[in-house]
Amino acid sequence: MAKYQINKVRLHISKGNTKIGKGIYSFSTLPGNKKHMIYANGELLTDVPGTCTKHCEGCANACYAFKSAKLHHNAVIPAWAENTLLLRSGKLKDELDKYIAKKNKNKVCVKTLRIHVSGEIRSEKDIEMWNELAKLHPETMFSTYTKNYEAVDKFMQVNKDTEPNFVINISQWHGCADKFLKKYPGKFNVFTYNDSNVKNNGLSEKEVEKLNSLPKCPAVTKEGKHAKDKNGNPILCEHCMRCYRKTGKETAVWAH
Repeated sequence: MAKYQINKVRLHISKGNTKIGKGIYSFSTLPGNKKHMIYANGELLTDVPGTCTKHCEGCANACYAFKSAKLHHNAVIPAWAENTLLLRSGKLKDELDKYIAKKNKNKVCVKTLRIHVSGEIRSEKDIEMWNELAKLHPETMFSTYTKNYEAVDKFMQVNKDTEPNFVINISQWHGCADKFLKKYPGKFNVFTYNDSNVKNNGLSEKEVEKLNSLPKCPAVTKEGKHAKDKNGNPILCEHCMRCYRKTGKETAVWAH
């Protein structure tokens, strides 16, 4: 039996964290899939499979969301599991619509919503849902990172583009998104993982040179640490907002 039994389902939205800042709201689902469930010290934490579908292959062991789920399981597992079940029930859009409308009724509180701090887009249907929410709430900027290029491609073939306030950042690593990006040049932001700071990374000199020439995410140092400003304060996503605007540009982030 799993450590956390989910007996109710309701929406959980977080108001920021130590990396993105308190001004950005976020929605998360469970990481993993049926083959990659979440365990801590040999104990199954939840019997609810994550939303990463096939995109766990090759990265589950190093996944930051898995690490966070294990480390803070008492806080995040029930919330992420309930969000996951709400998504699968088909009721998430209505619940989010009501939540944002209530928060923004008299003053725009939810100015920015990060989608999937943990978890992943499952299909083009998920993208359509988020796009519809963005259309319902033009006052809020929605942003996500994804490796599900197939889903984005299917969405684009039908819709041609997302709403102006819905930003999709394509996660790139060792050229895995090259074929997709060639099909949509300049259409999406690209967030590239730069592991040239890791020993035995397998990169050629040309690849390292290209990675190091890209603009860098200011929140992570070359040593893979959380960057700080000249006053010693942590640099947060809300200070930069590069990934929350449609620019079509590529940004590299040091391995961390």
